[in-house]
Amino acid sequence: MIHTITLNPTLDLTYMVEAFKEDDTIRASTVYRAPGGKGINVSRMATRIGHPTVALGFIAGGTGLEVARLLEDEGVNTWFTPLEHGETRTNPIIQAKDGKHLRVSGLGPSADARAVQSLREGVFMLRPPDWLLVSGSRLKGVQEDFYTSVIAEAKRSNIKTVVDADGPELEHGIKAGAYLIKPNRHELERLLGRDLPDVPHVLAAAREVLEMGVGLVAASMGGDGALLVSKDFAYHAKPPQVQTGSAVGAGDSFLAGLLAKLAENLEPKAALRFAIACGSATATVPGSQLGNLELIQSLEPQVEVVGL
Repeated sequence: MIHTITLNPTLDLTYMVEAFKEDDTIRASTVYRAPGGKGINVSRMATRIGHPTVALGFIAGGTGLEVARLLEDEGVNTWFTPLEHGETRTNPIIQAKDGKHLRVSGLGPSADARAVQSLREGVFMLRPPDWLLVSGSRLKGVQEDFYTSVIAEAKRSNIKTVVDADGPELEHGIKAGAYLIKPNRHELERLLGRDLPDVPHVLAAAREVLEMGVGLVAASMGGDGALLVSKDFAYHAKPPQVQTGSAVGAGDSFLAGLLAKLAENLEPKAALRFAIACGSATATVPGSQLGNLELIQSLEPQVEVVGL
């Protein structure tokens, strides 16, 4: 089972347009509405592949209620903490036919101390999961040590913790002893303060992070695939050639597939292959939609995994 915490969920509105134009009205051919946020997308994909999951986090206002309803429509179990004021953020995404897109990250509401404590307590009221994912940026009002305290409590309960975040949140997760982190190449570059231009550089960076106390590093690299690295092994998975619809949610889908198969005790190499198929499937569909199990299964045999 996978539990996900998304501190700052979104309602993603994807506007499909013919092409970008400056200083002119662009008419959308289609508008997709979908719940978003790293952890929420992981729970969405986990549900699609038949793995049990619960999505936790904060929601606020009418937008938050829509996010909860959309997740319910997809069959995703939720355990949200409502905020009394503000609105869950809305992220507009404009995507042109050539695949280029513009994504604007909206402002989220503020959380008060009572709500933060309620969420923290709620995480551990549920049946302990195999994996607990803490993801995304902190809302205003959420203490700087939130990641640290949740990870520490999870470790005391023998729950494996995952961090998918950027900047200070990723650093806090590592210092708190997260078992697995899933940075993309750019997040790993910002963490270590240097460019990582190719796979060997990313591999060296992942091994450096392992020395900080992390057990597993799953580094996604877009078209270059992904690495899964521990002190005992290193695998590089190369994605199949697919027609790209949108990259939104591909990394989250990858993480969902990886965690689900590791929770099901699949060996890491095979789990990584399935994870890449999940990410590739999502990359083929437009907007913030996610791939489905049939497509994932068709892509999985096309994934090449090699040891390093």
